[in-house]
Amino acid sequence: MASPESRFSANFARLGFHHGFGLTVTLPDAVGQQAAASLLYTGRRIGGEEAHSIGLCDRLATTEAIVSEAKAMANDLAAAAPLSVRAIRATMRRGLADRVRQATDHERSEQERLRRTKDFAEGVAASSQRREPDFTGS
Repeated sequence: MASPESRFSANFARLGFHHGFGLTVTLPDAVGQQAAASLLYTGRRIGGEEAHSIGLCDRLATTEAIVSEAKAMANDLAAAAPLSVRAIRATMRRGLADRVRQATDHERSEQERLRRTKDFAEGVAASSQRREPDFTGS
């Protein structure tokens, strides 16, 4: 659920850092490999409309209607047979925990490596100073 005013960003690359949280698996699953790569490589911020168009959120509603739309979505889910929903969810997520575990192990090692770089120090400094970073690849 998002509104047109919502903002989404996976800005790790803008900080000189590697993403975590299993985004290596979950983001491409949600929006496709190409859109995920674009978001992760650039760290650009997107609004609610773009997030909805690429599949990052299920529904788009005005800020004023977001709670009622979320309740309507919950009611839609509640109207379905609970055993069927659970079985479908389990089938669709089969293997996800293992894939996320493998991804987070690799993400963590990349984070540890990148945390020692000048680019990471520059990315954090630039962010705290609200300026564009000047990365050097070191």
